[in-house]
Amino acid sequence: MKLKLPVPDHTTLSRRGRTIRPKISVPQTNNQPLHLIVDSTGLSIHGEGPWSSGKKKRRGWRKLHISIDSEGRILSTCLSKWYTQDSQRVPHLLKQIKEPIDTFKGDRGYDLGSVYNHVLGHSPNAEIVIHLRSNAFISYKGKWTHRDKHVQKILDDGVHKWRRESGYYQQSKVENTFFSV
Repeated sequence: MKLKLPVPDHTTLSRRGRTIRPKISVPQTNNQPLHLIVDSTGLSIHGEGPWSSGKKKRRGWRKLHISIDSEGRILSTCLSKWYTQDSQRVPHLLKQIKEPIDTFKGDRGYDLGSVYNHVLGHSPNAEIVIHLRSNAFISYKGKWTHRDKHVQKILDDGVHKWRRESGYYQQSKVENTFFSV
C-alpha cells in the first residue's frame, strides 16, 4: 500500500512499557461450586545450553498440569518431570483452589484411589467423573464408591452411553485450553 506510517523503535516501546499498568480482572465465582476438569500435556525443551555439543537438540520433557472450570478458565497449574503420573499432581492442583468442587472430571490417568480420596478430602460432596481404565472392576467392599457406580453403569449400558450421560465429554474443554494458550 506504500503508506508512510510512523513506527516506534524498540527504545520508544521500552520507555512506554514502563508506564503502562494493565488491569486484569478475574471474574469472581461467589463461592459457587466448581465444575473442575483436569489434564496434562507434554512440553519439549529445546535450545542450546552449556552442556550441549553446539547442535540444537531437545533437552528433555516436562509436563504441564492444569485444571479449568466449565467456562475454560485456568484455575490451577503445576509443572512436573516427564515421568510424573498425572494422578500424583492432583493434590498440588487442588491446593490452589479455595472454592468447593461440585464435579471433578479427568481422563484415565486419574483413575486411582488416591485421586478420589484427595478430591473427596477437598470437597466431600463432589461428584467424580473419571474415565475408567479398561481393566476396571467393582471393588466389592460392601459400600459402593463413586467409581463402582461408574463401573456398573459401563457394564450395563456401555462406555459411550456412560460418557454422554455422565458429562465426560466436557473433558475436551481442557484439551481446547491447551491449544488456545
